Order: sequence, then C-alpha cells, then structure tokens
Amino acid sequence: MSVKTYNPKDITIIAGYQQLTGFSEDDMIEVKPRGDGIVPYDGADGEVGRSIDPNNCLEITVTLAQTSASNDVLSAFYTADKNTGNGMFPFVVKDLSGTTVISATQAWVLKYADSKIGRKIDTRQWTIQTGQADVNIGGGSES
Repeated sequence: MSVKTYNPKDITIIAGYQQLTGFSEDDMIEVKPRGDGIVPYDGADGEVGRSIDPNNCLEITVTLAQTSASNDVLSAFYTADKNTGNGMFPFVVKDLSGTTVISATQAWVLKYADSKIGRKIDTRQWTIQTGQADVNIGGGSES
C-alpha cells in the first residue's frame, strides 16, 4: 500500500488571470454542485428510473484571511460586474499534488464578503457562482 501526500500549498486557485493567495487558517475552498446530479425515480409498481440533471453549475466559497490581497481581486470583479455587467471571469482549482481539477469559463462573485473588524485577523468568505463547469474530484499522488 502506497503513502499518499496532500499539501495545501499545492492547491492553485485562479480567478481570471490572478492566483488567489492568503487563505484562512483552515478552510480554503468549498465546492457545491448547484444541480441535482442523478435523481432516482421509484414508481408505485416498483419500476425504477432516473433522470440526469444537465446542470453542472457550481457554488464555490473561497475563504481568505482579512489581510489577503486577493480580497481586492474578488472585490474588483464584483464591483465591475455590479456596475457594468462585465465582471465574469474564468475560474480554476487544481491540486498539483493530486488529480482534482475544477474549471469554469464563466464565474462571478455574488456579493461582497461579510466583514468583521476586531483585534485579531478575521476571514472573508466570498461566494462565487459558475456557469457550466468541468469537475474531477480526485485523490492524492504517491510519495
């Protein structure tokens, strides 16, 4: 049995042509499908069927430290979209030490991140929606 290695430094997240950096202490990114995937159907007479939802859109939450310069990048995308409707960008997540790849040619920031300001560095959670996306949730590489 081989040993697999995960290194969070090997996760690359690109919004537009900017690599996002300055993530929170723990959670970096959360990816949720917006579609229903494959939905079962169980008839009263026992006949079984299924429907395949063609929606491959995603809701992605990126959690950055309050001090991250990437907050400015996502804020600028949102402001441009809100003011002109031209704030969409390509979005990619790639695990360089594994096989996970998530990409969409069209993504946009839903709204500004909620913000708290206090004595300690806090986090900013940005919600990004995508158009149709290509997703491979993979494993890690061997060391």
